[in-house]
Amino acid sequence: MRLFELFLRRAGVDRAQAPDRGRAVSRLTVECPRDMLGSVRKQICLDFQAAGLDVSQVQVGASADADMASACITVNCAADSRSTLMAQARRLNDNPAVHRVRFGRRGKASDA
Repeated sequence: MRLFELFLRRAGVDRAQAPDRGRAVSRLTVECPRDMLGSVRKQICLDFQAAGLDVSQVQVGASADADMASACITVNCAADSRSTLMAQARRLNDNPAVHRVRFGRRGKASDA
């Protein structure tokens, strides 16, 4: 068991902060023009990391409009960082390259 704990620590996993202890999973879906998606996605990752938010997954998909694309960002967020997450969602919504941001917990999305 000690070897397993050492392995987890070296992998960056802190068992004291397990995902079900005060952490929630939230999801943002960002729609933007297909040719802008790469730069928007890079900026999202940089901004979220600078704000101290843990982006656990980014999924890129097509939108209903052929010229648009979407990125679904899954964020592990502590309850006390919720306001930071909301501020980042509003900041994304103000980005001229972003058409729409939907924000919600575990797939229940609503407009931000």
